[in-house]
Amino acid sequence: MKLKYITILFILFIQMIGCKGLPEYLFLPQSLKIDLTPFLFRVYTPAELATLSNADYNLNESGLITSSKLSRFLSNWNNNRPSGVSGNLIVFQVQTSGGSGRYVFFDGKQVFAYPIPNLSELLSDVRDDGVLAIDGIVPKGKKISDFFSIYGIDPALDYIVFASDTTSLANLSSATFAYYSLLYWGFPKERLAVLNGSIADLTAAGSLFTTPSYNYANSNRAGNIKNLFRDHTVLQLTIGDLIHAIKNGNTILEEVDPIPAEGFQIIDGRPNASFTGTVNSTASGSKYANCTTKTNSTFVTNTCLVTYEGRIKSSTNLVPTDLYDGTTFQFKSFSQLQSYLNNTGYSSNKQIYIYGEDATKGSLVWFVVHQILGKPTRLYEGGWKQFGALGLRSPSSGSSPSAISQPASYWRTDIATLSESNTPNADANVPNYQLDVSRQFVKNSNKLRTEDKSFLRGTATAGSSGGGGGSPSGGGGNACGG
Repeated sequence: MKLKYITILFILFIQMIGCKGLPEYLFLPQSLKIDLTPFLFRVYTPAELATLSNADYNLNESGLITSSKLSRFLSNWNNNRPSGVSGNLIVFQVQTSGGSGRYVFFDGKQVFAYPIPNLSELLSDVRDDGVLAIDGIVPKGKKISDFFSIYGIDPALDYIVFASDTTSLANLSSATFAYYSLLYWGFPKERLAVLNGSIADLTAAGSLFTTPSYNYANSNRAGNIKNLFRDHTVLQLTIGDLIHAIKNGNTILEEVDPIPAEGFQIIDGRPNASFTGTVNSTASGSKYANCTTKTNSTFVTNTCLVTYEGRIKSSTNLVPTDLYDGTTFQFKSFSQLQSYLNNTGYSSNKQIYIYGEDATKGSLVWFVVHQILGKPTRLYEGGWKQFGALGLRSPSSGSSPSAISQPASYWRTDIATLSESNTPNADANVPNYQLDVSRQFVKNSNKLRTEDKSFLRGTATAGSSGGGGGSPSGGGGNACGG
């Protein structure tokens, strides 16, 4: 047995000597004919994944970039690409409603651009964390792999920009969530960017060269996210992690992360009226006109309202509309963003837990705090859509029951130790989605991260449950760097 490990270490040493300067995907366990994948992963911390922007956004090479930087990239990618990037430039024009009719000019050789109206379908999923399934959260590994295949992306080499096609909050938040999804799945932050401003506005201002016609082109290649040997799943804050932290570690929940030694702060990234519980944070939709007839353990888009309104215990409010210009949808200056964060009472070096109404909307505030201001930050993807759904009510005959029917459920959130400013929504507006009693007393909400860690390491197929999980900290690493 000792000889086996000595042999493996020797092979790794030889590989490390010869891999300098080579792309990450060339360092493969397969090339050694030995499955070393589970041993090669580096598990990153929120601080390591944070990006501190330059005060002058024009100087950024990744994270938040400006039209001047993108124009420079587009004009001569081969000579102007960021240091350390050897692959293609790929620009996604995010279109959630209509299109600008302007398209980024690309050569179809080293630069590619795609108008993409269905980004949410490609880079989000309805997933079950073991407590309550919810839509619009980070997708399964299979979806990420499919995304790379569809658009010819090699995650070990290429540089990706997400850009709003026209100015809208929907486009901007879709771009930031797409950025979050790829970063979560191990895509290096040094090769991810969000454009500050929209293609339409920047074209009109003469800041970006575009064309009114579009011809599809694809590099016809794709790489595998698994071969980066990077585990970024720490970005996802589970509801179990959140409850465990709020209760100062006094829970019997399983596979929850330890409370950060430096402390934590919870930031509510919703409009102030939602934060104070004075408006419905999850809008009623036309899909279910009669909420009492909807029986489901999955709380999905347009499924009427959550059980109650309010906010998570001890959270402070960082209002999303304060963070960007309401006309251009460009982010405000670095100093302004820093001031808004300071106004929440943030204490330097604390880990920040952010949530919004849902994952997409919360990702915009996450992007500001984590990828512009550079603070160690995690996103509670379930958001208020999940947290506010897990309330208790005792309905009269014919009215909607709530997800929680057991007062002592481990996941009941409408209690003074977990939430504030609680206001129940009317029975008629709450869907009938009562959870099985077994779910109300399950001790683990880490199902998604367990699945994703297993997928990355090749120990389970996408979407299956398997080993892994545990505290998102530790060492390991790609022997060729990264």
